[in-house]
Amino acid sequence: MICDEQITANIESEMLAFEESTELNKLEIEESEKKIVEFEDQMQKDRNEGLFFKNLGQKELADKEKSKEEVEKIKDVKIENSENQTLKNVYLFFIGLLTFGIVDSVASSSGADWKRVSVLGGILVLLFSLFINEQNKDQKKD
Repeated sequence: MICDEQITANIESEMLAFEESTELNKLEIEESEKKIVEFEDQMQKDRNEGLFFKNLGQKELADKEKSKEEVEKIKDVKIENSENQTLKNVYLFFIGLLTFGIVDSVASSSGADWKRVSVLGGILVLLFSLFINEQNKDQKKD
């Protein structure tokens, strides 16, 4: 019973950390968007005050489109990286949890329940393969 409560508490704390991480990422993205809007407004204001050459005004639309595309790319990369890191952390959490379950089952005083050990071992192998797959994806990106 205590083990189940600890597992539940661990899962809840992991989910809370995930939610906090997601919220922080959203706040960073919103802050970046605000900075870009402020920068564009300042550029427009400076342009109106005559600080830029006239021919730079013609490039304004192309520059805005390029900057928006770059912002979108950066957002996508940030979101993808945070999702990958969170997914890997969840995999590691469950790998640890399953390892604990296997060790607990084998070390129990009433003898090992080999059906349970084999099922948990199969799931553990699956999680290891998923974790290694995520690691390989990250290495290919670099």
